[in-house]
Parts: sequence; C-alpha cells; structure tokens
Amino acid sequence: MQAVSRLYGRRIRGDIGPIGIDPRTRQPGAILAPAVSLTGAEQYYDEESAVQNFTLGSRMQVDERTYHYARAALAIVDTINPGTLYLAVMTDQILAVNDLLSAAPARVVGDVTVVVTNGGAGFQAGTVVADELVGGYVEIWSGGNQMMWRRIIANTGQVAGVPGTITITVDRPFNHNVAVLSQVTVHPSIYRATMSFVDAGLADHCVAVGLPPIPVPINHYYWLQTWGPCFVGPTGLGVWPLAAAAAGQFIDVYFSMNEGGSKSSLLANPLAGGPIATTESPQRIGYALGAGNYGSGEIMLQLAP
Repeated sequence: MQAVSRLYGRRIRGDIGPIGIDPRTRQPGAILAPAVSLTGAEQYYDEESAVQNFTLGSRMQVDERTYHYARAALAIVDTINPGTLYLAVMTDQILAVNDLLSAAPARVVGDVTVVVTNGGAGFQAGTVVADELVGGYVEIWSGGNQMMWRRIIANTGQVAGVPGTITITVDRPFNHNVAVLSQVTVHPSIYRATMSFVDAGLADHCVAVGLPPIPVPINHYYWLQTWGPCFVGPTGLGVWPLAAAAAGQFIDVYFSMNEGGSKSSLLANPLAGGPIATTESPQRIGYALGAGNYGSGEIMLQLAP
C-alpha cells in the first residue's frame, strides 16, 4: 500500500502579505497550467524565446488576463503603425490531407494510441517531427460512425517523402474500437502557427486567436493574450468602438478578414460595408471598455479564458 503523507500546521491568522504577488519580482504572480517548464527556464508574457519552454496551448493567468503559449509562424511586427498591437490569426488549415486512415493493428476500448498512415504527399507533405502535434486534437471515426475527440499528448516522427506511419498518443482511453482504415483527422493546436493579421498577407477565412503583447521573430515562442483587458489597434475601416462616428454605437467588438473589401483587424460596426456574399461574417472577439462616445481601443478580449 502506498504511504499517505500529511502536512499539519497551525491556522495562520493576521496579515500574510499581498495575495497574488510574486515574492521574487514583487510583480503580479502568474498561474501556469501545466506549471512545469519543458526546459526549466522561466518565460513571462513580455518575453519571447527561440526555444520552446512550454507545451503549446499552455495557459498563464496574470491578474485578470489570460495567455496561451504560442509560436509565431511569421515574424510578428508592427508594419502599419509601429508600436501598435494588432490581432494574431491562426494559419493551420483543415484540409483533405489532414484526413488520415488508421493502420494495423486495430485498436480496442481502453487503448490510448492509434497508428495512422501518412503518404509522402499527405499531411504536411509527409514531414512530421516527433511531438510537434502535442496540444492539438484528433477526430476519430470508428466503426458504426462512432466519433471520438481526443487531445494529442505525444506523436512519433516521420521521414519526409517516405510513405510511413505516425503513432499518436491521446489523453484518455478510447471508448470505441478503432478498426483498420478508420478515419483519423488531425487538428493541430490553434497556437502552433500564428502571425500578425496585418503583416501576413493571407487570403480570406482566417480567425483571430489572440493579441500578441510584444513583437516576435519568426519561429519564436511567446505568450499570446486570449482574455482580459487589452488595447487593440483598428485597421481598415479604422473606427474606434464607442465612437460617435460608429453607426449604431456598437459595444461588441468584431474581427473581420475582409469586411466590405477592406481588410480590418478591429471593427466598431460589423454591419458597415458588409458582410456580403463573397466574405465571411465578422468574428466577435469581445466588447469595448469605457463609457461615453469618444471611442476607445481598450477592450475586454474574450477568446479563450
């Protein structure tokens, strides 16, 4: 039998100091989940790193703000108005090549791994690095159209250009059998490939995933703000939320990839100039903070708590 440890202590009374303050830096402390750094190195939300110190998607909470650990697929810089912060978008797409087929042997209830076949021109052109899918998800359609959704916690690598297999390990056991040739769709972490909306030059149909608090070099890792008070610069239509010029005095704040033919990162009025048949609908990202009709870029971001 495993021993049980207990820690006893007297009840603490009186002033024990400010709660939530890091005793080393005297700054607001951060709550991390998972709390273990992959490298043992610290990295705060105002720091970027060439080395991945945390699992993608790891969550950091600082006061009222929430951040998720992300990677910059392109350099995140301020080319329109230097010093202004713009939203970041995810660039991983779900395409036909994400649909893989399970290989032998078949998996049964209780298993936590599945082997998938990935052709040389398949998912990521047949190039998959060990554990690069960690933090993403798999969609598994087993026999009888039974679907399972599981988080990826490990994956083996694959040699480029050689049709081979990848073994994916998931977070919880399967509750359905997975027959050979079952469909397994890979959904990479939404934080694996991010870039500044205004600098990316992307096509339509992108969604905002957060606000980069700092400039980030290409392929570097950083904490992306996804929730809480922040300041976002508007582009395109360029009308501040709550401004008198914003028809309808919109309090909700929206992101649009192509609103009325004009790329816009932040919209005060989602109805201005669109949406039209050739563009997607605006994405709600939060609401404006403040009172009155002067206009403000200070918003309550509401993407991932």
